[in-house]
Amino acid sequence: MTRVAKSTLVLVALVASVAAYVLTGSFLGAVTPIGFGWVTLVAIAVVDVLLSLRIRAAISDGGVGQDRSQMHPLTIARSAALGQASAVLGAAGAGAGAGLTLYFLSRLGDLAVAGAELPASVAVLVSGAVLVAAGLFLESACETPPDDDENGGLADPA
Repeated sequence: MTRVAKSTLVLVALVASVAAYVLTGSFLGAVTPIGFGWVTLVAIAVVDVLLSLRIRAAISDGGVGQDRSQMHPLTIARSAALGQASAVLGAAGAGAGAGLTLYFLSRLGDLAVAGAELPASVAVLVSGAVLVAAGLFLESACETPPDDDENGGLADPA
């Protein structure tokens, strides 16, 4: 599995930012307030960090295998996919938060709702960035350590 490209994360954030800015202007009266929806992104980030610490400990202690007392390699592979998905979700959240923040900052004196929604949109931006970092940390924790031998795991030539 290849690592998630940083350019993909930037593109997702850029598209989400433009979409949030444009759609907020179009549907401002019909959308519910942001509220505490950003807490979900923080909760996923906490799960990612805890899981990555558990995986790093299992890899460093040699606790990876198919025994019941060990962490299964498939669990680590699934966690790497979770880390990638978390990073993409965080990029979308950070982009949406950036678009909302720009929209509300530019209309702070004109709209009464701008002052009320600005702190929540900044919270979405920050929690999205935290989720990107946690997802990338989880993805890096799932990497296999390099081989110690000089043959790359192959048998010695006879």
